Amino acid sequence: MLIAEVAFPVPIHNTYHYLVPDALRGVAAGCRVRATFGPRLLTGTVLSVFDGEPGRPLKPLAAVVDASPVLSAEMLDTARWMSRRYGAAIGESARCLLPPFIRPVVPAPGAPGDPKRPSGVSLGTGGEGAAPAAPGDGTDAPFELTEGQKESVAALLERMRSRAHEVALLFGVPASGKTEVYLRLLREAVNGGGQALFMLPEISLTGPFFEEFRSRLGVPVALWHSRLGSRERSLAWSGLASGSVQVVVGARSSALLPFKDLRLVVVDEEQDESFKQESPPPYYHAREVVVQRARSHGALVVLGSATPSMETCQLALDGGARLLVMRERVLCKSTPTVSVCPKPAGELCISRALLDKLRERRERGEQSILLVNRRGFSTLVMCGKCGWVDRCVSCGVARIRHQEPDNGFLMRCHHCGRSSPVLTACAKCGNAALWVAGTGTQKVVAELKEAIPGVKALRMDRDTLKESAADRRILADFRAGRAEVLVGTKLVAKSFHFPSVTLVGVVDADTMMHMPDFRASERTMQLLLQVAGRSGRGDKPGEVLIQTSHPDLARLGASTFCDYEDFARRELAARRDLAYPPFSALI
Repeated sequence: MLIAEVAFPVPIHNTYHYLVPDALRGVAAGCRVRATFGPRLLTGTVLSVFDGEPGRPLKPLAAVVDASPVLSAEMLDTARWMSRRYGAAIGESARCLLPPFIRPVVPAPGAPGDPKRPSGVSLGTGGEGAAPAAPGDGTDAPFELTEGQKESVAALLERMRSRAHEVALLFGVPASGKTEVYLRLLREAVNGGGQALFMLPEISLTGPFFEEFRSRLGVPVALWHSRLGSRERSLAWSGLASGSVQVVVGARSSALLPFKDLRLVVVDEEQDESFKQESPPPYYHAREVVVQRARSHGALVVLGSATPSMETCQLALDGGARLLVMRERVLCKSTPTVSVCPKPAGELCISRALLDKLRERRERGEQSILLVNRRGFSTLVMCGKCGWVDRCVSCGVARIRHQEPDNGFLMRCHHCGRSSPVLTACAKCGNAALWVAGTGTQKVVAELKEAIPGVKALRMDRDTLKESAADRRILADFRAGRAEVLVGTKLVAKSFHFPSVTLVGVVDADTMMHMPDFRASERTMQLLLQVAGRSGRGDKPGEVLIQTSHPDLARLGASTFCDYEDFARRELAARRDLAYPPFSALI
């Protein structure tokens, strides 16, 4: 008898056996099938097909959905690995690897669906919001590589040409030219029809890299993230599976794409927490998934960062990853100076020292970036009499006060998105004297415009990026000089290149340090160094000013590679003493 092993997308850690009727004997592993599961008829994924004698009566398959497998043997092995690694049901792991334009969408618990933003891809022939670009000729950049770049390129090209799997940590200061190293590797990977995956932590970063790669590589390049349509997803998915698409630039979910001949994986800003899938299950980490998949393909993995995660640092120390260091900024750019100033007292969020420096940059025709760790206006509404805090009735977390263009102030939950008008009195004791505290991006922009009349400021956070291609418009306006200050959350600290930015201000670094998370110090250090790297990337020197009431942040304000090395050593020693990751695993 022919028997099919089937996994269903349900939170059950079992697979189920079904008889394959004669009419369905063409079914193979990786196909989707329909079968009765209790009282329901469900769609599952076939993990294997074999001849055998069942010890008890088996139900027959009802139908085969796919004429040929949609998941390759390598992808099925990945599903099994994800199930073991993340404690996930095998059916849920297989479901997340299915093409998103055919699999059912499972919304996050308690979160409304967003029909305007389906998962998707865009091909290098244009795509939504993409500017036209001429095919690239594969020429190198018009500048000489630094010694660090040359050594890194030589070592990685040698390993890639041997077609042996290896993980490498490209540890370079901001503006050290990691992108140019990536381009040299990508060019080698696509020679002879090979494929490469270039992963970024944020959707807003994918567009600029996509444009540069397709113009300089001269091969079919696909874009993959969660704001594109079904047609674009289908074209890129089929192109990757067939091998006609050679390079994909994508966010977290690109780790799950099909590849025919994968030779290179680059994970830029590998330390970013956005690579962790929070919902729905399986709760995978994209960095770990691509390392596992690259092992199956015999591909090279390059983890790039100026501030590597503690997990990757320890991996390099243990010999599990080759360490390549780039300490020199390209074109002899100087490292920005970093200073710390006291946080302003009272309700103000921008200190006089920072305002003075913002005025100086404006008068000189230079640009500035202000980093704020929270979107919205204020972060806490509390009763000064009984201690009541305005919390979401559904999620139990404190709600954030937002300023809406048409509706005035609203209270919004950042977990589920529900909002309601601001209360004028305490819901518990009726006290009308409510205490409003905390700083968000909206409040900083409002205070900035009041303190510097006529200043042109743009805001970049998840609220301003709700519209399609909003990130491209904001970045294009700022890069073109149509704004003098860019105010944003950690999105502005990513791998953007703004030559006119000479000042970066961190408005409130304390909130990051005091988060109840054993990774709080690591994430604070990473964010400060990342945003510091946005300053002084042009011909003029850069400066970073950190507002804080925490004296320990003075040492975290440093922006040199050596200081991060020292920080990593001390942080890893503390983690080892407490048996925290990477010296243990948490689930």
